[in-house]
Amino acid sequence: MKHFFRKLALACAILAFILCNQLYAETRPNIVVILADDLGWGSVGCYGDTRLQTPHIDRLAKEGRLFRNAYATGSVCSPTRYALMTGRYYWRTSMKDGLVLPGNGPLHIETNRTTLASVIKSKGYQTAVIGKWHLGLGANSKVDWNAPLAPGPRAIGFDYFYGLAANYGNPPNLYIENETLLGVEPGKKIVVGSEGDEQEALQVVRIADDVMNKLTDKCVEWIGKNKKTPFFLYYAPIAVHEPITPAAKFTGSPFGKYGDFIHELDWSVGEILKALDQYKLADNTLVIFTSDNGGVAHLNNPSAGAAMKAGLAINGPFKGGKHDIYEGGLRAPFLVRWPGRVAAGSVCDDIVSMSDLVATTSSILKASLPKEYSEDSVDVSGSFFGKGKPARDVIVLQDSTSTYAVRQGKWKLIERENPSALQPRSEQHRNKLMQRRKGAPTEDELFNLELDPSESKNVAPAHPEIVKRLRVLLSETRGF
Repeated sequence: MKHFFRKLALACAILAFILCNQLYAETRPNIVVILADDLGWGSVGCYGDTRLQTPHIDRLAKEGRLFRNAYATGSVCSPTRYALMTGRYYWRTSMKDGLVLPGNGPLHIETNRTTLASVIKSKGYQTAVIGKWHLGLGANSKVDWNAPLAPGPRAIGFDYFYGLAANYGNPPNLYIENETLLGVEPGKKIVVGSEGDEQEALQVVRIADDVMNKLTDKCVEWIGKNKKTPFFLYYAPIAVHEPITPAAKFTGSPFGKYGDFIHELDWSVGEILKALDQYKLADNTLVIFTSDNGGVAHLNNPSAGAAMKAGLAINGPFKGGKHDIYEGGLRAPFLVRWPGRVAAGSVCDDIVSMSDLVATTSSILKASLPKEYSEDSVDVSGSFFGKGKPARDVIVLQDSTSTYAVRQGKWKLIERENPSALQPRSEQHRNKLMQRRKGAPTEDELFNLELDPSESKNVAPAHPEIVKRLRVLLSETRGF
């Protein structure tokens, strides 16, 4: 009898251990965040034109939740990437003007700041960023490409970095692994001018139409190496930012090279999903797919313009595009999949922001988050899981002319001609901002996005009390 009870006690202990491990695993899902570049709301099959072949991105919608009111915090890349990583609006930094960081600038995130990566890493995860970084490298005002590129991603919570310093077209045309620039010829030095012009010949190992393939392979390889431990992969593909250089095997879209590049992006997403399936990780992996801002929407653009002329509504029904304060520049595709936790095939109209990933992930992982380090991040996990009321009611938006907007509920106010809001980092940037503002409206604009999502009718004159309230809300949130 004693042996029986001993065996029973041992069996109970083993069962408890297994159940505890399962419970712990369930609270530590793998996390994959895919941030496409310049991908408009209407440039994915599940959001827009079904003539686009995006079966893998669409799969995330079928197996997860599609958000219809998700926002980039800025209508160009660096502001959104900063907000995603820190849970803070970009204009809380020295870069208040909304323009992108220079390709050869220093790391723009303090190394003692809590980030999305550091929060996740604190829970025992392996962490990696693969793809476009564009948040600066090093500590000096200009990057020394011939020295270790530190501090960088590995100083703010990532264990591994492979990719590009900034935009895909910016020199030097080499990959970076951790703090090392790869492929420099022996005895050669790299000198990059203030505007990003390459000054000295060097070995080019970044072949234009192979970049997506290279980055995808690195993602799949890294997942395979880390399949036995909880991991966080932040994948920032270069598609569909210019230059538009799809691999030859993707030729054939009805929207020319622009459509081909979208097809290549979809293929890349599919390879990552395939790896998760192969290693039987899909059921315990939270996948988030989104974009850093809206797509380029100018008819005179060689690639995007040709796609538009062929009938592609790059940013869906929304006005404007990249760089703009209108919805086309800021509303982004946003898909969330976590089998068994996020309802398959569901749709959500709650307002969410890229800045919310820090607080939301912290909540899911039960990680501590110092509020002073992520003051603009809201826990929207309820919106992910379809529980409770919407957590976010207000969002502040900014474009690349340093024009601000605020949305609260159905109302969106675009603030015009506020001198205190124009805070360029230099006189040169002031001139650039003023040049970009030429032709823009000079009076505040108010839109009811429920009735007028395309922002075709300014109703500010009819609702002065709402304009006043939202202006006060914007000023109080912004602090200037």
